[in-house]
Amino acid sequence: MSAASNSGAPAPIPEFDAVILGRSFACRRAADRLRDDLYLSVCELVSVTSATYDDIDNRWEFHVGSFVIARAKFVIDGDGTIHLQGREDTAIDPAAVTAHGFPNLFRPVGTDRIDSLGYTVACIEYMRTHGHDYSERRLRTPVADDDFPELSFDRPIPAMWIG
Repeated sequence: MSAASNSGAPAPIPEFDAVILGRSFACRRAADRLRDDLYLSVCELVSVTSATYDDIDNRWEFHVGSFVIARAKFVIDGDGTIHLQGREDTAIDPAAVTAHGFPNLFRPVGTDRIDSLGYTVACIEYMRTHGHDYSERRLRTPVADDDFPELSFDRPIPAMWIG
């Protein structure tokens, strides 16, 4: 509740296209590229304690303590120090830009990929061009002729929707 409101309704949670976690030169570059190249609304967060993925709304929620302070479609993890809770209880490979079980998460810092920031921007641009709003690393990389064979752009179907 805000001081200007008489209602008991919670304040709306700001929503962004992308959230950059951390404060570093690489985080600054990521924010600039996403704003300038793709015209995304970007929020840079440093004091977040955790981030969780909401499978229903296909959004990441960012927490300080028990409060949700922002929501975003894409997460760019710039330092790897914030606890991330994806769809499953799987660990993230520190050398990979994307991770299975963590949709729309990109980790361009500290990976073994050359130009991982360029890869991140190109992937988000590909998604926007083709109308996708979901990406997740596959368990196995198939032999394919598309631009991002290691990623799946199809949302998994929740078990409650089947049969």
